[in-house]
Amino acid sequence: MKRNNFWKWALVVFLVVWSLWEIYPPTSRDLIEQFKDDATQTDTNFTAIVKQAEALRGNDPARSYGSLKSAIGTNDIKKYFAFIDTKAEQDPTQAILNRLQKNASGKIKLGLDLQGGTSFLVGMDTSKLENSDTNTLTRTQAKENALSQAVEVLRRRIDKFGVAEPLIQPAGNDRILIQLPGLSEELKEEYKRKIQKAAFLEFRLVHEKSGELLQQGITEPGYEILKTKRRNKDGTYALESYLVSKRIAGAGGGFRGLTGKNIKRAYVIRDPVSNVPQIDFELDNKGAEVFGQVTSENIKRHLAIVLDGELYSAPEIQGAIMGGRGMINGDFEYKEARELADVLENPLEAPVKIIEERGVDPSLGKDSIRSGVKAAIIGVILVAGFMLVYYMLAGLVANVALILNLIILLGVMCSIGTTLTLPGIAGVVLTIGMAVDANVLIFERIREELAAGKSLRGAV
Repeated sequence: MKRNNFWKWALVVFLVVWSLWEIYPPTSRDLIEQFKDDATQTDTNFTAIVKQAEALRGNDPARSYGSLKSAIGTNDIKKYFAFIDTKAEQDPTQAILNRLQKNASGKIKLGLDLQGGTSFLVGMDTSKLENSDTNTLTRTQAKENALSQAVEVLRRRIDKFGVAEPLIQPAGNDRILIQLPGLSEELKEEYKRKIQKAAFLEFRLVHEKSGELLQQGITEPGYEILKTKRRNKDGTYALESYLVSKRIAGAGGGFRGLTGKNIKRAYVIRDPVSNVPQIDFELDNKGAEVFGQVTSENIKRHLAIVLDGELYSAPEIQGAIMGGRGMINGDFEYKEARELADVLENPLEAPVKIIEERGVDPSLGKDSIRSGVKAAIIGVILVAGFMLVYYMLAGLVANVALILNLIILLGVMCSIGTTLTLPGIAGVVLTIGMAVDANVLIFERIREELAAGKSLRGAV
């Protein structure tokens, strides 16, 4: 009986082609080269940026991102990368560089032991959360919310570093794991200081004629332009600019002004009429006194909520708010309102510190890659050679199957974003060895059946 194996062959071909597509390009390329290749148009200014970046990179080849960002400076590069949507980005240059860096990174992600870099284990002090009146939140929930918010704050800072593919994730109930691949020793101390710097939440007043002045391109002394995302009715986002005072609201008379230290509690409720999420917050005694004064003197003005120098929200003061309780209305989704409430309740006023640090020099990582890949290639060649010599045609079929197995394995790893480490390379070689072991058992059993006089089909 003749069997139709078309769909089986088609499936194999599809899996192999899909795997090769997921693997390409396997290794990272230089960011400056990616910058040149992805540009949709160029001019003399673009050429000057590239030349300056290459010159800066010559002094420090490992800092392509920093060299390129320094070369760009205050230049507007949006026109060179029109395919990247930066309308809702507060820093378009950084958004474009992050996108290009992602495009330049290879599909095979290397771990710290191969690429080099630094791993920080950051501890978070949750004692204040445990001793506070959490009311509707259990202690466990309060700690989880605080940890999640801390991860987001640290992620925003690290995104500014220009580190490709950083890993930032919770590790237990009060710790955060931060892995920065490719981080050189000379930059480690600088990044440690930035990671441990306490997030600073502050309330500032928006200029009474903010919109009018911004339209005219005027910035008054003592004010700065801050931008925040605003959600449109169609679900898209747009940037909204405000002229925000550099002075913290309520500062004076020995009082630093309204900051995150004055927030006792913040939580999300829903408007009983519209069911739209809104944020209620409660201030401590001093904060309540100053907040009442600020709101009574600035009705109809916007109060900016600024975290780490970035504008988070700018609600309008509808009336004097006495008693230390306030409400923030906005076009929030529940998740957005929950995140803002978490920021207000726990703005990271010195709550984190690095408790463990591990580093691998990039040059050591390159040596590990060479040694690991060399060992893997030698092992595969020896195994494939044995199979070909000892089993001949059957060995050739087995070798082809092993190569396809390796391609599909790497394709699946790349598609789900798996990080390849030195033990991972050993695991790949072990997988090939186990597959060869299975082939040996099968081929030896087939030989026994052939020796007993069976046909090839019967033996198989």
